[in-house]
Amino acid sequence: MPEDKDSALPTNIWSKVSALAARHRGQDPHRYFDDEHRFEQTSLELDGLFLDWSMQRLDSSTFQALCDLADECGVRERLRNQFAGAVVNTTEDRAALHTALRGTPTADPSLNQTFRDATDEICDFAEGVLTGDIKGSSGDDFTDVIHLGIGGSHLCQAFLSEVLQDTHLHVHFLSGLNANKRSQLLQKMNPSTTLVIVASKSFTTPETQKHFSAVKEWLSRHATEPQAWHNNLVIVTSNTEAASELQCKKFLVPLEIGGRYSVWSAMGLPVVLSAGTTRFRELLSGARAMDEHVAQARTANNAAMILALLSLWNSNGLGATSHVVMPYHPVLHRLVGHLQQLEMESLGKSHFNENPQSFAHTQPVVWGGPETDGQHAWHQMLHQGTHQYSADFIGLTDISDNDNRWMLSNCLSQQHLMFMGHEDRTHPYKSVQGGHGSTLILLNALDAYRLGKLIALYEHKTACLGYLWGVNAFDQWGVERGKQMATQTEYVLNSTLAGTGDPLFDKRLHKIAAHLKN
Repeated sequence: MPEDKDSALPTNIWSKVSALAARHRGQDPHRYFDDEHRFEQTSLELDGLFLDWSMQRLDSSTFQALCDLADECGVRERLRNQFAGAVVNTTEDRAALHTALRGTPTADPSLNQTFRDATDEICDFAEGVLTGDIKGSSGDDFTDVIHLGIGGSHLCQAFLSEVLQDTHLHVHFLSGLNANKRSQLLQKMNPSTTLVIVASKSFTTPETQKHFSAVKEWLSRHATEPQAWHNNLVIVTSNTEAASELQCKKFLVPLEIGGRYSVWSAMGLPVVLSAGTTRFRELLSGARAMDEHVAQARTANNAAMILALLSLWNSNGLGATSHVVMPYHPVLHRLVGHLQQLEMESLGKSHFNENPQSFAHTQPVVWGGPETDGQHAWHQMLHQGTHQYSADFIGLTDISDNDNRWMLSNCLSQQHLMFMGHEDRTHPYKSVQGGHGSTLILLNALDAYRLGKLIALYEHKTACLGYLWGVNAFDQWGVERGKQMATQTEYVLNSTLAGTGDPLFDKRLHKIAAHLKN
């Protein structure tokens, strides 16, 4: 693979952003609309996905300055290098090849063919399960799927499996450890007609392995022959050696595919089983269309670059410490969980690849949830609280349904109030200050193609921010260190290890141990 040779970021990137922001922090939001062309200049239509950033605290000259800054940083070139297969995950010496999984070509034709074959393999397997050609140990057709995975092996998969459900299979997810939930689920399942997917890149993830141990015992207990239960098992991993003793179907996930970017790989198997192969390929097609847009469009008309620059502007320029995502359609309620991992695990970094002397906040906290539920929970803080934040409003343009019309009405109203505010001189406590920047994303359908575009858009936004901030968006060493500590701590709590090697932590553990029950 070619290596992405980093060009130095401008050392004054943060001072440039701060200087631009100074005149906008106290600006009356109404003043931005003195420009009669504002709506035309702050929107973008991408084949069923509409982006509107008119409710952001910046004018056309500032927007252009931010675009110039991104070009100065070489972000578009870095994206193209990433697509081609350059090493962009420098701490692990790996490329980031999730775009290749959906058919966006790298510079290596043989690799492109390998990834096409991988997609065909998971689709062929799923088709076999759905048609009944692939059966369980008893010879019965599968009716249910239990998926064991956590984080990048779970969040986007659970979201898309629910939104795109279109087959007879019922897909159930077990992620964080919850023995009661697992027990209740297994009591409802017929082991003869249940397919179990164990999804873990390392095949060592503790939560997944603990679930697998219990489910494995459940399958073997009901099997007619000692090893027959292997017919009901699928392993999706990058570490096939760790699963070598299991004589079952296995799918390999390349190391160059990060967990939070992995739904396009065999990690997306529950989506294929839930949505069907046709819809899964439409999902890939939508993501590929977004890849093509991001690779070709100039910065000022590039949806991913625009989202990234707006995020940088709000956090580094205007002091927003959190970003709220508000989906105004009930089936999108799991989207926020995926975006939390995608952005915060990718960009929650303080180790700068370049200009380590530069100091700037990186990823703001991503939060939110389904609307209009949120309006009856956290919107009070959004409208009259004191914290700085930014937001994404996500809605659906189809208002032929009364419920959808009500949802979009709330979406547009809440966004307008959030930015423009409301003054009540008679009752000042009813006033809303406004001035909080937000972006509107509208989909003309909740189909696989548009959802593929939406997820890919946020992936590319994340990569762009990594290149702007000079952090590696494709590793997660903080997560890894925390998991290592938890494993050592469990040994101590089991009294099989004297200590963790950290005297202060061990002292605290021994004090807490006096209150524990074994």
